[in-house]
Amino acid sequence: MKWEENLGKKIREERLSWGMSKRKLAKLSRVDKEMIEAIENGKIKQPNFYVMLNICEILESSVYFYIVKTKTDNHKEEKIKK
Repeated sequence: MKWEENLGKKIREERLSWGMSKRKLAKLSRVDKEMIEAIENGKIKQPNFYVMLNICEILESSVYFYIVKTKTDNHKEEKIKK
């Protein structure tokens, strides 16, 4: 599994759309503020799945929105549509 290249930007935009500070997101998600900053600033490009799950739960966003789709994923979707 690989995260979107602009993961940090998307997380920051989502957090700000909620009017939420990094500190508040950290407290609610039980993820260190420094970790959230590192993700948003692109210093951590591939965070742990469970860290992202906690963040996404608070932002009411699906963790799967941030995962890069592979050719295999697209092929599976096409089979399902048929």
